[in-house]
Amino acid sequence: MGLLISILIIILGSANTILLFALWALYFSIVSIGQTWYSFGWESQLLEIGFLAMFMVPILSLRRYPKYTATPFVAIWGYRWLLFRIMIGAGMIKIRGDACWRDLTCMNYFYQTQPNPNPMSIYFHNNFELFHRFETLSNHLIELIFPFLLLIPHRHVCLAGGKHSFLII
Repeated sequence: MGLLISILIIILGSANTILLFALWALYFSIVSIGQTWYSFGWESQLLEIGFLAMFMVPILSLRRYPKYTATPFVAIWGYRWLLFRIMIGAGMIKIRGDACWRDLTCMNYFYQTQPNPNPMSIYFHNNFELFHRFETLSNHLIELIFPFLLLIPHRHVCLAGGKHSFLII
């Protein structure tokens, strides 16, 4: 059922609250039944993103909103709050989880143990100690300080927080 609704939305190029609610409810039922297999953090985040998306489409109509229609306030703040929680959570789990994040040495080993290394990894790994400390400290700033800028209701400050937060995603 979810696949059919998704195909309909793709073909039409638009959705409404009823269709998105149906998709959300179907996914929620899968997550609820899945127990251990669906107990990861991203499952609840996907459900939250799907729920917030319901506020960004017409309630019944399948026509798109006019081009210059403002994005609903609740959706903007909901997504900001979600991004804030994701970034703060990622930073806090590092700070509380392993001492190497606290003593700024985690990046010394990261390039040897990362799940998807790239051709530049060997060059970054062979950098000097001070560079690795700078990388770790930069990660802390991006994940523990800049997300607070997302909650300040001034456009330029919020954009600065979003740009820095997306560096790590």
